[in-house]
Amino acid sequence: MAPAIKAPNRAESLAFPVFSLTWYGVPTSPRADGVSLLSYCGGGGSAKTGVGNKIVALITTENPPAPSHPDGPPPPPPGSTTRQVEASTGDALCVGVHAFRPHGDKSGMVRLLACVGDELILYGIPLKRRGEVRYTEKGDEIKEEAALL
Repeated sequence: MAPAIKAPNRAESLAFPVFSLTWYGVPTSPRADGVSLLSYCGGGGSAKTGVGNKIVALITTENPPAPSHPDGPPPPPPGSTTRQVEASTGDALCVGVHAFRPHGDKSGMVRLLACVGDELILYGIPLKRRGEVRYTEKGDEIKEEAALL
């Protein structure tokens, strides 16, 4: 039996088998906001089991203390915020994923190279949320879609 996981570590259960994962991170500095991107892929393959095939990216950004503006929305609390971006791969199974950012890139995205079926697909994952946050009727945040490059 494996030893128990102790804080600050944690274990998360997932809804599908994972075949690959990758991580990209930049620490907070005077020239950059801290960001961490964890991406994984997998699924049920072409079997009609009801388990979908997809790529998931979890982007955690640090929220530095920010002054509030009387005419605007309140700033996020200090700490960090995590959001999820997903890309369905349909009937094709993604068996490999790699996150990278070209040197000197100013696009504000991490590139995600994925091995899907018999193709290599390049995605762009924005590090910062673009546009307005949308919510479901229950109040849950709607997941974003990854952008194909």
